[in-house]
Order: sequence, then structure tokens, then C-alpha cells
Amino acid sequence: MPTATTPTRNASLDALRVLSLLGIVSLHVAGGGFAGMKPIGFVIDELSRFAVPVFFILSAYFWKAEELASPLRLTRRLAWRVLVPFVLWVAITMVWRMVTQPGYQPDLSPASLVFIAWTGEPAFHLWFLPALVVGAALVATSGKYFGWVFTLGLALFLFVLGTTLGSYARLLSGESFPFWLDRNGLLFAPIFLVVGVLLRRYRDRVAALSIPAVLAAAALFAALQVVEGYFVVGRYPMGHDYSLATLGYGTAVAILFMRLELRGSWWSLLGRATFTAYLVHLLILGLIVDHVTRYSPLVIILTFTASLVIGVVWQAAVAALRRKRVGAAAAQRGTS
Repeated sequence: MPTATTPTRNASLDALRVLSLLGIVSLHVAGGGFAGMKPIGFVIDELSRFAVPVFFILSAYFWKAEELASPLRLTRRLAWRVLVPFVLWVAITMVWRMVTQPGYQPDLSPASLVFIAWTGEPAFHLWFLPALVVGAALVATSGKYFGWVFTLGLALFLFVLGTTLGSYARLLSGESFPFWLDRNGLLFAPIFLVVGVLLRRYRDRVAALSIPAVLAAAALFAALQVVEGYFVVGRYPMGHDYSLATLGYGTAVAILFMRLELRGSWWSLLGRATFTAYLVHLLILGLIVDHVTRYSPLVIILTFTASLVIGVVWQAAVAALRRKRVGAAAAQRGTS
């Protein structure tokens, strides 16, 4: 079983979180179209596809050994960590649509609630959160009871199956399926979670890798990602969803930043803010497109900056509240 200790904040990995947030914002903006700059939008979309895999990898990289030994404990912690914000932000998105889109009425039937829990709709970007919980439960359970070689094979099989049903479906069968069929915690998340666990387990070997070699691998897989989108999937000028090259692309980018030795406490500040920024960025994106400017590279910069600022402010407010509570509890103990 993989062993791990809880490391301190890693500036390089916090920088990777920030870069991945930029990637997520970029692909959502590029997906809206770049008007007369369609080729640029396509390339930005494709080159941003490392981002979500990296967040899965980083989550599993920091799983504790005792949590891997107790899949239920790990799943419970992740569920509390991400599903509470998930439910809250889905509700906020529904209310926002009711206010801004006259006539909008959310479907809260049992079947629709199940669909929302799986996909995050209407906050579609939140699919990552239930996928993380489902994928973690699957990976940790398989790793504990069947070993990590079997789990790696299972995850690879599920990923290829998901790619067949997703990006390659039209090429292979002439049919296309909705994104939630393959982009989820069963077919997409497991392989990247296993990669995160194994990178932590074999971190000494990772540390021995040549940075130029890893950089070359990242560039190669980035090129393959673009090639797949243009020649194989056939959705140009709109970028395609995650597929075979994405596995190597996300893994190579993660390893590259694990090999870098960045310094600076401000990376920690920004890294902590990325989760909140991820939650709010689609709402910010909509406001900017509606009231400031149309989809363009400028929208990427504005959305990324505004979302990250909101994340930093929120983290500062939460930290201040915690200090206040700790101080009040200490004062109460002192008077008792």
C-alpha cells in the first residue's frame, strides 16, 4: 500500500493550482467562441485541458496513508470538504438564474435531483466535485482490497471506455453522447487519482527525473492534444473534450511542477484561494460577458483575476473568523 505523510505547503504545487485555475477559466471562455479568432480559441481550449486532470492528481497526491487504509474515512472527509460547497453553489446558481432569467424554474423532481448531483447542473463546472468523491471511493477501495497494480489497470480500462463513449464516439460509431456519460467519477476521475497516489508513492523516482525531459514530454503531449482535437475528433474550431493524450498531458504537467522548486509564500496564498475561485469563476465569467466585453482573451484575464481576488478575500475572512473564535475560546478558558 502506498505510504505518505502530510507535507507542508509546497510552493510549486500551489503555483500549479493557480495555473490550473487559469486553464479552467481559459477553456470555459474559449468554449464560448472567440469570434474572428477561432483558431486561437481552439488552441487555447486544447492547451487548457491539463487543468482538471491536475486537480484530480493533486487531490490524491495529498491523501494520507491512514485514509488509504480506510476508504470510508477518506470518502467521508472528501464528501464533507467538497459536497457542502457543491450543494450551496448549485443552489446559489439556481437562485441567480431565477433572478436574471425571467421564466426560469429549476426542475426539482427526484430524477432531476439525481442528475444535478451527478453533473452539477445548472452549475455544470461543478461536475468535478461529485466525481472526486465517487472516484476516491472507487480508487481507495480497489487499492486497499485488490492492490495498486489491479487498480491502475482498472482505472486505465475505465478511462479508455470513457474516451470511447466521449471524444471518440462519433468517429467510432457515428453517435455522440452527453458529456456526463464519460466525464464523471467512474470513467474519468479514477486514472488521475491513481496517478496522484502513485506519484506520491514513488516521489523519490519522480525527484530523479530530468526537468528538460519532463518538459519535453509535456510539450509532446500538448501537441498530441491539439492534433487529436483537429484531426481525430472533428469539432474544430471548438476544442474537444478530454481524450487519450490528456492522460499524458495532465500527468506530465503535474510531474513538471513536482520537479520545480519554486519559492514564495504568496504562492501558498494564491493556492489556497483556488477552490473558492473555481466555485465562483463561471458566475464572474457570465457577468463580464454580459456587461463588459464579449468572449476574448481579455475575458480570460478579467475572469481569472477577479475570481482569484474573491478567493483570496474569502480565505482571509475565514482565517480572521477562526482567529477570533480561537481567541474567544482562550479568553473563556482563562476566566473559568
